[in-house]
Amino acid sequence: MARFAASLFAASLAVSILAARADTAFAQTAPRPPLPLTPYGKLAAKNEHRESVTRKKEHRESAKRKREHRESAKKKKEPRESAKKKQKRAECEEQAQKLLYDAEKRAYMKECISNL
Repeated sequence: MARFAASLFAASLAVSILAARADTAFAQTAPRPPLPLTPYGKLAAKNEHRESVTRKKEHRESAKRKREHRESAKKKKEPRESAKKKQKRAECEEQAQKLLYDAEKRAYMKECISNL
């Protein structure tokens, strides 16, 4: 019986030592700052998440507007087609529509446009 009590005491002592070491290991990490006090604990986390999502969404939309603006500025710099070229292109498209096969239409359009 004494032997059993001694082994039980040694086991509990070992567990307490291991637990103490585990606590000190966790104590060394930086604690997470507490959420602001509100009537409901989850409410602050929810609001924080919503604000974060809103900021990200606004950033994406802003980046999209900037990208579209840059692309439209590039398009404006391209030289415009003259009225004669537009008319000639329209005539080429009309003639291509009369052809039966797609391959012939593509070949005709390619040749016609290259002659502009």
